[in-house]
This record gives sequence, structure tokens and C-alpha cells, in this order.
Amino acid sequence: MPAGPSVAAALFAWLHLVAVGLAMGLLLSEYWLCRRVPDRLQVRLLGTVDLGYFLALIGSLATGLAKVLFFGHGTAYYLANQLFWLKIALFFAIGLIALFPTRQYIRWNREARMAPAFAPLTRELERVRGSVALQLGLMLLLPLLAILVARGYRLGTPHP
Repeated sequence: MPAGPSVAAALFAWLHLVAVGLAMGLLLSEYWLCRRVPDRLQVRLLGTVDLGYFLALIGSLATGLAKVLFFGHGTAYYLANQLFWLKIALFFAIGLIALFPTRQYIRWNREARMAPAFAPLTRELERVRGSVALQLGLMLLLPLLAILVARGYRLGTPHP
């Protein structure tokens, strides 16, 4: 009987997809919660959803790293592929962009605790929503890059 992929490899691939899907779902929730000016309760919820998003991103990074190190094509395969590095750079760019809404949610939560009639400024809300929308758009590119890397595509060279 031929040796197939290990159960551990399949489990990590599944966990990776779950983490990425969770991150996308939580980010969509943030976008949806920012569709109108949030009240005190929604500001707290935004902070909680954002924490879940952060944890899902860490989960996707950890499971992706495990796939690269232990369950993928081999570390050398990934490290030599510029599309892989583009994917990593895009992932970290998304993480950096995510810092703006996170800091804003913390600030809003602090203000909401101090002022019973809290309402964020419209321009702040628009910036947060734009930042979340940008993250969503960039996150759509990650699976495409993952598929290209997995199928052996490289920048500047024809497909094998």
C-alpha cells in the first residue's frame, strides 16, 4: 500500500484553513459592526471580536509555520520561492494595518467607560472601516498566493 499524507499533515492543513476562515469571519464581523456609529455595547463587542481576530491570525501563522517546517514540500522549497515571501509579506502587512483599528477600539473602550453618552467621531469610524475593508481585500489575495506556491509557481519563471 503506498504511503500517503500523514493524519498530522491533514490535521494541520485543516487547522490552518479553520484559522484563516475564522480570521476572515471575525474581520467581516468588525466591518459589519462598523456600518454605523457604535454604542458602548458595540464598542466592547468590537474589542472582543478584534481580540478573536488577532488570535485567529496567530493560529493561522502557527499552523502555516508548522506546515512549512514539518508537513509541506520541505523548508527549502518555500524559502526559495518569492511568491511564498510575497505571501508572508502580505500577511505581515495585514497585521500592521490591523494595529490601527485595534488601537482605536482600545481608545473607544476607554472613552466609553468614562462617558455615558459616548459616540466615536464619524471620521474615526470611517478610517477604521476603511482599514478593515483594506484588510479584507488583502486577505483575499492570501489563498491565491498559497495555491500558486503549493502548485509550484514562482515569480519570473514559467510553471514547471
